[in-house]
Amino acid sequence: MRGGIRDSPVKRELLKQLRRKDVVSGDEIAQRVGISRVAVWKHIKELNMLGYEILSTPKGYVLVKEAHKPYPWELDFEVYYFKEVWSTMDIAKELAEEGKENVFIIAEKQKGGRGRLGRNWISQEGGLYFSLVVRPKIPLKDVDRLVFPISGAIIETLDRYGISAKIAPNGDIFVGNNKLAGILIEAEGEIDLVKYAIIGVGVNVNNPVPEEATSLKRELDKEINLLEFTKVLFLRINHHLLKAIF
Repeated sequence: MRGGIRDSPVKRELLKQLRRKDVVSGDEIAQRVGISRVAVWKHIKELNMLGYEILSTPKGYVLVKEAHKPYPWELDFEVYYFKEVWSTMDIAKELAEEGKENVFIIAEKQKGGRGRLGRNWISQEGGLYFSLVVRPKIPLKDVDRLVFPISGAIIETLDRYGISAKIAPNGDIFVGNNKLAGILIEAEGEIDLVKYAIIGVGVNVNNPVPEEATSLKRELDKEINLLEFTKVLFLRINHHLLKAIF
């Protein structure tokens, strides 16, 4: 998928080594990962460009600052990550037509994020915007029931942060009268069986929101670790969907 950031076993192992010790030499990383020192340097450079802060010292590399973003190598799911797209739903449809399933498409920003009834979903940096491709063995008429396992997963995740939220009849998530998250389902298939379904989710985390909406940052009055939030939510989604449709 052009323009996307894919998983990298090298970056997974490299970061594991950097988190394990205060200082790690380039030789040690190269040996453990199975690449040259020049290749190690290139990966370090890429990670620095992606928001990590890794310093090169006379004794080796030091991880000074984490990116706290849900990059593919930070998650235990198949993930495509984009800095900016028109809509994760469009990319998810392409992947679904290629036969993919149980794959997450995450974007930092969307230029044409969409919600229910053709509405726009404003998707500024700091929020969590993703689509998930699934192939549930259910009739096409029942596809809307996929909304509620996702809503339940979001509610449980918010509860972990001390936020009491409620599910609207359409599956959207509100804190008081202010919307915090929305869910959109698009599907293809025959009447008696779904070929694939795409679940689009937008959660206001650290992103700016209008007065009639809210976010985790607004509710808790502090910046939220987006990576940790994503990890918890994806695990809950996986748990709820497995019980609901497979």
